[in-house]
This record gives sequence, structure tokens and C-alpha cells, in this order.
Amino acid sequence: MDQATLVGYGLGYFATMIAVFIMFLPAFIILSLLLLLAGAVQLALLLLNAVASGLHRTLIRPLATLTDRLRRPRRRRGGTPVPH
Repeated sequence: MDQATLVGYGLGYFATMIAVFIMFLPAFIILSLLLLLAGAVQLALLLLNAVASGLHRTLIRPLATLTDRLRRPRRRRGGTPVPH
């Protein structure tokens, strides 16, 4: 086999690889866009979860303080019980 035949085969293989890549390029683009969309959705859900958690903590503190005040027994200012 001479050198020209080897170069011809090499160029043929190279051209075939490029053609296959170009054939599958739309599928690669669609899959990469879907991956980007999935990442954006995950990021949005993470931020929404963080905001909801912060809002929950902000709203639950005054409510917890109020319920603690209502649950504690009332005592006189001296702090010691008065004998009867």
C-alpha cells in the first residue's frame, strides 16, 4: 500500500468523523440546552427555597415569642410564690 492511499484513507476517515459530528450537532445542541434549562430550574428552586425558609423564620419568631409568653405562668414581680 503506497503513501497516497494511506493519506486518502486517513482523509476519508477524518471526513466521515466530521460528517457524523455535523449530523449529531442538532441533538448535542438540544441536549445542552435541556441541561442548561434543568440547571436554571434547580437554581430557581434553590433560591425560592432559601427565600421561603428565611420568610418562615422571620414570621415564626414573633409567633414563638407570643406563644411562649402565653404558656408561661404569671408570677408576681418578686419572683417568689406568696404563701396562703
